[in-house]
Amino acid sequence: MNVKINKSNSKNQANYSENHINNISLEVEELGSQKYHKSKIYEQVPIEESIEKFDIIESNNFCMKLKSLLHNLDELDKKISKPLQTYTPNFSIELIFFLFAKVFNTNVVVSYLIIILIYSLAKYKNAYLFLVIFFHVFMAAFFTFFIKRLFKRNRPVLEVKRYFNHVREREKSYSMPSGDSLQAGNFVMMIILYLDCDIKYFSLLLIPASMSGRVFYNCHYWFDCIIGAILGIIISLTCYYIINKFNLFIK
Repeated sequence: MNVKINKSNSKNQANYSENHINNISLEVEELGSQKYHKSKIYEQVPIEESIEKFDIIESNNFCMKLKSLLHNLDELDKKISKPLQTYTPNFSIELIFFLFAKVFNTNVVVSYLIIILIYSLAKYKNAYLFLVIFFHVFMAAFFTFFIKRLFKRNRPVLEVKRYFNHVREREKSYSMPSGDSLQAGNFVMMIILYLDCDIKYFSLLLIPASMSGRVFYNCHYWFDCIIGAILGIIISLTCYYIINKFNLFIK
């Protein structure tokens, strides 16, 4: 009887030891797994991934700064344009602003082209002069169309009643850049580049005149006109270079 009891106790002790060992093994595996996961969490990130994340952060910071800068410029532009946009002169002075605002309007520019075509055919018996100027005007209008849709800046609202309110009411496209100021810069550069006379540089006065008329009637802000005039000058110089470089419209 005593022998059987001892054998039973030995068997129970063996089972207990085996279970205890298994439990310890499981705990060791669990601890090892936790350490593995912790090591994965704190594992060093590859340098390429770090650079990519840093570039994204830097790009976001740059976009934020650029957006803030553009907003500040927009507010400044509106502020400096306000005095002329709200100026209320008498009829004779507004008439001068009206002429300034319309001198490089689309319909007026088309009239210029028709007159130049007639003059070119009558005097030179060819359309060379017309083709040269038409090329300048077309390229200016082409870039104006696409740049306006790139910026999509809304035009200012007419807050003051004018004698010629229709000047503003007929403008439906975007504000940046000013197409009239762009054509002003374009035409003035054509005058300087193609005409051989001493008074041609006085034509530079047409640029600020056109810009002031556009701002006066709330068609644009000052920055729209300044950027438009600069683009017009650049486009005109580029067209002049292309015409002479590739002998376009040979006489």
